[in-house]
Amino acid sequence: MFPPRRSRSDKTALVENDGASCRVRAATWFGLVVVAMAAALYVGWIGFMASDDSLYHAGAVRWLVDPPFAGSDHWSTRFPLTLTFAAVIAVVGNNFAAFAVTAMLFYVLLVVVVGGFAAAVGSPRAGWIAALLTATLPVVVSHATTVSVDLIEAAALVVGAWLLGSSREDPGGLLRAGLGGVMFGTAVLCRETSVLPLMVLGPLFLIGRPLPRRVLMACGIGAAMVLVGEALFQYALTGDPLRRYAIAFHHDEHINRAANHEGNFLLWAPIDPLLVLLINDDFGLLFWIAGIACVGRCWTRLPVARRAPFLLLAAMAGSSFILVSALYAKLVLNPRYFMLAALAAVILVALWLDRIRAWARIMVLAVLVSTNLLLVSVGNAHPRWPMEALLIAAEAHPQAVVAGAPNDVARSDIPMAFLRQTNIRPLPAQPGDLVVAPATHAPKGVVIARYPSPPTRLGALLRWLGLEPLVPSAISRRMFAPSPEMVLVRPQGG
Repeated sequence: MFPPRRSRSDKTALVENDGASCRVRAATWFGLVVVAMAAALYVGWIGFMASDDSLYHAGAVRWLVDPPFAGSDHWSTRFPLTLTFAAVIAVVGNNFAAFAVTAMLFYVLLVVVVGGFAAAVGSPRAGWIAALLTATLPVVVSHATTVSVDLIEAAALVVGAWLLGSSREDPGGLLRAGLGGVMFGTAVLCRETSVLPLMVLGPLFLIGRPLPRRVLMACGIGAAMVLVGEALFQYALTGDPLRRYAIAFHHDEHINRAANHEGNFLLWAPIDPLLVLLINDDFGLLFWIAGIACVGRCWTRLPVARRAPFLLLAAMAGSSFILVSALYAKLVLNPRYFMLAALAAVILVALWLDRIRAWARIMVLAVLVSTNLLLVSVGNAHPRWPMEALLIAAEAHPQAVVAGAPNDVARSDIPMAFLRQTNIRPLPAQPGDLVVAPATHAPKGVVIARYPSPPTRLGALLRWLGLEPLVPSAISRRMFAPSPEMVLVRPQGG
């Protein structure tokens, strides 16, 4: 009538089997995330960009050769990045490896942070799903191999929301909230626009819910410690405690508004920010699937104590999205400005996928991850190809002087220093110089070498499979020759 009672040895065996099963599942998920990260890095590798990463490098080197360094421009005052970069250079040397290690360090950090957040508010499986989606999300992968502030800033905001959202009014909770404030202050030091998602904390303080005012005050103290500390540092070195903010406000004069149209589908100013989320290769299908997840209201099934961090992060993401949209005329509609919204959407989708049937979960994950990797693979991995061609020519002809476009020469300072060569100069060329120029605008003379643009990762695969002739001509150039072909010319009479 009654089932036989299990013996103590049977119960022990059952617990051990469950533990072993959990370890196997965790190992499987871990393997999937690692493979996804490796695939994303391979298809999305860009590396040294000779852009903002050069400026971060200059700031990091100053910390090594002439510390302390208060920063001289908008980039070198981003101390969370430049100090980390300096530490990496000190360990691995001043070379391209230091650039790659710094970028990938922030990439791994963000994947771990988002996965840990989702696991804390949901379940371990939700955490693994969030890590997998973050690891392959194009807006993340596009910054995973190039030194930039975006990933460390996003990680600081997510950790801050995690700590603050899970804080209570007991001493341990207030300390936790203070540490969350430290993370928010760190995010602001990364980029001043981090105050946009933090604006939501003001109304929360006024109503005193769902976070108690004492908790929010502890958070404010933590953030103030970081920001006031930085102001005192600036005052001690320069006499101006607000120097970094003056530099940041004047940076607006240098923003290129034409970037609004790079990769964006824009129709009408009031809806353009929403179109960036829904129709952009940096986000793929993420926000469409997040819309479906919203209908399921999966967060309502979470225990109240674990729901707060996610709702806080969602509110911060919403605040950032609304304010960036309102500042349309002041900021560029760059997808990286919506990264916090993307990470909140990743966690929402992970919580939803954790609760649906296994076959549906596998299918949706397969579609999302494969779409993400496909979109990453069609990006131009050599956006500075004219500069790269100039470097190739200079390295191949060390005894000659090679002239190139002034902008390419200016961007070549760091690579040429690594090569220990000085044989390039900006156009116009002098008698006897070799010239690197686009094939369509090259000067008359003898073509010594040609440097065709490398294809995209997908283009290289299609070419290897022999499918290049099947690609429509309308997209063939972007797939197989996304940058102009460069040539090395000995001009007539040179």
